[in-house]
Amino acid sequence: MLRSVPRRSPARRRPAANGLKPAILDAARRLCFTEGVEGISARRIAARVGCSATAIYLHYRNLDDVLHHLRMEGHALLARYFAEVDARLAPRPYLLAMGRAYHRFGVEHPNYYELMFLSRFKDVPRRELVAREMATLMIVRDAVARAIDAGAVRADLDAFATAHGLWSTMHGLTSMAVTGLLVRTAPGDADALLDATIERLERWIMPTAGKRARPRRR
Repeated sequence: MLRSVPRRSPARRRPAANGLKPAILDAARRLCFTEGVEGISARRIAARVGCSATAIYLHYRNLDDVLHHLRMEGHALLARYFAEVDARLAPRPYLLAMGRAYHRFGVEHPNYYELMFLSRFKDVPRRELVAREMATLMIVRDAVARAIDAGAVRADLDAFATAHGLWSTMHGLTSMAVTGLLVRTAPGDADALLDATIERLERWIMPTAGKRARPRRR
């Protein structure tokens, strides 16, 4: 009687040297998005890639560096959401539509959002990654500056500070939605709260008679 020989699972092929860096990032992304940041380890990434754990550090200085690169993927995606806002809108509606785009990004990509804005890391990101992160904020700052120049936003506001104010307000609401807190605090009212938040922001930035212009930072 012939014995059946158990099939061996095919050995995982190790990526070529020039493909190892993106393979590491892809494995880290899969682990992070299915198990959270706490599911990341050099050993687990290496097992998925088919390389040694030490090979990871030939391309990334540590695990936080890997995660910071994933955060930059999220920032690139957020920038695309901003770019999709209808450029034909008047300056103030355009700026408020960017707020809605930010909220939509967070709700549609909660894994990236949590990694970008709700996770904390011991290691400071590389300088070039910080610059890329700031570039996303500058998109908002530039939109505010254009709206001020067009007379659609209060002339007494500072463009950079206002960009932070708009971002932080949308961040608060979006974070509640992403973490599930909004479902408990305002069940069924998420859309109404978003509309109310956007309306309140518009009241804040809308030009007011009697306000004197002051120098603005660019």
